[in-house]
Amino acid sequence: MQVGLKAEFELVPKSEQCSFALREFQLPAFASPWHFHPEIELAYIVQSRGRRFVGDDLAPFAAGDLVLVGANLPHFWHNDPSDGGRKTLAHSVVIQFREDCFGPDFFALPELTGVQRLLRASGRGLQFTGRTRDAVATLMLEMRTHTGLEQAIDFLNVLRLLSRAPEPRVLSSAGFVPCLDERAGERINRAYHYVFTHFADRFSYEDVALKAGMSLSAFCHYFKRVTGRTLSDFVKEVRVGHARRLLIETSGTVAEVAYASGFESLSNFNRQFRELTGLNPREYRRRFPHA
Repeated sequence: MQVGLKAEFELVPKSEQCSFALREFQLPAFASPWHFHPEIELAYIVQSRGRRFVGDDLAPFAAGDLVLVGANLPHFWHNDPSDGGRKTLAHSVVIQFREDCFGPDFFALPELTGVQRLLRASGRGLQFTGRTRDAVATLMLEMRTHTGLEQAIDFLNVLRLLSRAPEPRVLSSAGFVPCLDERAGERINRAYHYVFTHFADRFSYEDVALKAGMSLSAFCHYFKRVTGRTLSDFVKEVRVGHARRLLIETSGTVAEVAYASGFESLSNFNRQFRELTGLNPREYRRRFPHA
């Protein structure tokens, strides 16, 4: 994803003829930066991979990822760089809607109790897998060819399927309450962009803070309040995430993977890798053979 420097608030376009927005994106990389909006968002990744941020959760994503993001919960999808110069495509289908999209009391109807619970739970972000994911994905792709009442019925069926999912994975932590001031988007996107561009190089945290226009001490406190994680933890997660991909997809030695991911010593790499994955790099590679 190319992280832009626009404001953190995103205005979701909505047709006057529709109560919700159905949007399809086919781009070299997802263009939206770290952002939030009052609409609830259901995102299905048709093609792409990288790292997904929802609240204070950072996790890898790939084709088939299906996530429901609650209103005003910060999020963005960061694409992995293309391999060997090959052209890649970031393809997604997204539904965005407000809780009052069918009227202020529609989802309060007793017949929609399950949907009410779903929308409340979406405040922390939910990931769906298995049969629910497959059925919802099929319906979302079909919705692209439908209009009017037929599309609205499809949308309600999507909510029905999601509300009956056995155990969706909750993404963001219960205590995460982002501090979204008027400059949050610009500052955090500058920091994210710098780290994703330079994580394999030697850089100081002062460099990141400088990009955000703050002192190191002030920015470290600010970053924690806004994102729910420390700056050092974020850098570690980005580097280990890149190393996990290299261990699966390349035959480089563990030392080569460590240095290519920005670690300056093998012992530090092994320790931080185990902290995040529960495995040492060699165990991880054996568990996930080369794709």
